[in-house]
Order: sequence, then C-alpha cells, then structure tokens
Amino acid sequence: MRVFLAAYLAAVVVLGALAVGGGLALYSRLGPDGAAEEAASEHGYNLAGWEIKHFPEKWLHKLQHLFNDRSEQERTDAICAYFKAAAELNSTQEPNAEAEKRLAELENDVEDTIEGRVTAVLKDQKLTLEPPLFSDLGLVFPPVDFEIDGTPRVLAVSPRERIELRDSYLLEPDIPQPEIDQIEHNAESANVDGRGVSALVIRTGGFSSYPSVVFEDTPYDSLMETVFHEWLHSYLILFPLGARYFGSSETRTLNESVANIGGKELARLYFERYGTLEQACGAQPAPAATPPPTPSGFDFTGEMRALRREVEAMLAQGQVEQAEALMAAKRDEFQSKGIFIRRLNQAYFAFHGFYADSPGSIDPIGPKLQTLLQRAGSPGEFVRRASALTTRADLDAALQ
Repeated sequence: MRVFLAAYLAAVVVLGALAVGGGLALYSRLGPDGAAEEAASEHGYNLAGWEIKHFPEKWLHKLQHLFNDRSEQERTDAICAYFKAAAELNSTQEPNAEAEKRLAELENDVEDTIEGRVTAVLKDQKLTLEPPLFSDLGLVFPPVDFEIDGTPRVLAVSPRERIELRDSYLLEPDIPQPEIDQIEHNAESANVDGRGVSALVIRTGGFSSYPSVVFEDTPYDSLMETVFHEWLHSYLILFPLGARYFGSSETRTLNESVANIGGKELARLYFERYGTLEQACGAQPAPAATPPPTPSGFDFTGEMRALRREVEAMLAQGQVEQAEALMAAKRDEFQSKGIFIRRLNQAYFAFHGFYADSPGSIDPIGPKLQTLLQRAGSPGEFVRRASALTTRADLDAALQ
C-alpha cells in the first residue's frame, strides 16, 4: 500500500508538472499568430503563471487540513454561508468589505467540500481508474481540484464569409468594456486575408487548467455543472477523445459536447444526493446577475438554430452584409425578450458551435450524443462509451 500511495503522490506531482507544460503548449496553440490576435496581445492570459501559483497552493491547503474532520452538516453550513455572502455581494454595486472577507475565509473549505462530494459522485458512477494490483480501490484520477476565481476570456475569430473558428486567444479575466470593444475592433480591422474577419471577446464559465478554474460569480447550480465539465476534460485526456482534442474540429466538438452533457447529468446526481442550495440552506437571495426568465412561449433554442441555418445559407450565397444585419436585428429581438447577447456575429456561432447541445449549434452530434446518453443508462456509462470516440463515424458506429 505504501508503494501505491507513493506512486499516487508521484502521479499527482507529475500531473502538476504536466499542467504547467500543458499550459505553455496550450498558450502556443491559442496564442497570437497573426495580426488579428496581436490586437489583444497586451491582455494575454498568463496560464503558466496561474498554474504555478495555484497548483502548489491548493495541495498545501489540503495537506494542512488533512485531519480536519468536519461533519457533513458543518460542510453544508459553510456552503450556505459562502453563497449567502456571494448573494449579498452581487445584490449591490457598492463595495461590501464584510462579504468579501467572508468569501475569502470560506472559499478553500467550500472548494474542499465540493471536491470531496464530487469525488463521491464520480465513484458511484465508476469514473475511476483501476491500476494493476489495486483494482479494488477505484481511484478518481485526476483528483478533483478546482479554484473559484476569475476565468479567462477568449478572443474568437471567424472569417466573415463563413462560420468557422479560425483562431482563439486567451485573454485575462478583468478587461474594461471599452478595451474589449477596442480589441474586437482592432482584430476586425486587421483584415489580414483581404476578406475580413468577425471577432468576439467571450467570458468563459470555466477553464480546464489543473486545478481547473470556475467563474467566481457563478450560482451554485451552474458552478457544479462547470466543476464536473472541467473535470471531465482532465479525465478524457487519458482516452482518445481527450488525447486527440486538437486533432480536428469533429473531435473538439465531441469532447466539448460530452463534457457539457456529462457535466449536467453528473451535477443532477450531485444535487439529488446533497440537495440544492434551497433544499440544503433554505431560501437564498438570487444573485443580481441572474437573467430574467424567458417569456412564456418563446423558444430561444429553436430561434437560435433557425437563425444559424438562415445565416449559413446567406453566407453561402455571398450575402455577408445582409447576414450580419440579420444577426444584429435578432440580437435586438432577443434582448426585448429578456435574453442579452452583447454581440451576435459569425465568431459567436463559431465559438459556441463546439458545444453541440447549445442553442447556437445545429451540429447533429448533439442529438446523437443525447441518444447515446439514453442508451447508456447512466452518466458514467455515457462518458465511458464516449471516451473512445474521435469522429462522427465513431459516434454513428457506437449508436449502431
């Protein structure tokens, strides 16, 4: 057992080293390689620096609190207090030093509690590794590890004449809106290929570094979906679906969509087991950032997918300006229905199209993965079956 524990700890250390190396490799993939991306270079996200700071920080905290045996009720109380303070902070635009201090005091304990509970759900779903001689241990690897923090933004760039994610570039989390507008303007003005590009700076809900990072102003339900989503990215690296993430747009779409669908299903099981915020804590004030409810009878997903098809048909006929005018008009219509999209353009559809279950996608991978989930019978089995897929043909074969 000692040999195994030593090997496990060594694997975690190697994982940390790989996270830093992977951060550098990912930066080279998503870093500036042309005039459009250079427009945002001064706001580039320091991924390697984030890894170097947070990986040892998290594990030192775990070691320091290794024998801190709190009851489940105490753990739940910490979660309740954390999201109560977050709601107080979000309910006003004024500084609230007391709520900020409370959040900082509770954050590490809340992360530890959620990580332990997520691990229990993953074990229940048999999303574990079984090393030789220790197959009965059912280890969750990589260990669940996330940080509540500001998440990187992404500059997405698509050609104007078609919807295609040509480039994406990680940006620092906190960029003032006027500078975001300038970044998009500069990227679109670069016009390096003579045909023009569409650009969009997007806020991410999470990022699969290690530890993964989850957006700090996220409500509890969305936070849990993101924690599972980002862990699945780390887990899938051990299988073809993750190892070949950058191999093709098909593989990337499959990977992101499996993480999206699997993350939502695993979060559902988490809340069935541990209760929602309302069930565990009683009524909580809703964060100010929560969007207003969609008007009854308005099918946002259907409207978005119909728009995507219409825009693609117009672009195929060379009607670029007309397609852009249509997207702008639809954006205003959605806002009148209580759904705010800051900019709706080719880059928006190109970025969100990798999530085949999202309203901005018309990729048949989404419905097919939903069928695979239904046939699998559980989220864990769904992830196991999907982990070997890398193409649409693979998915079709799995469904047959």
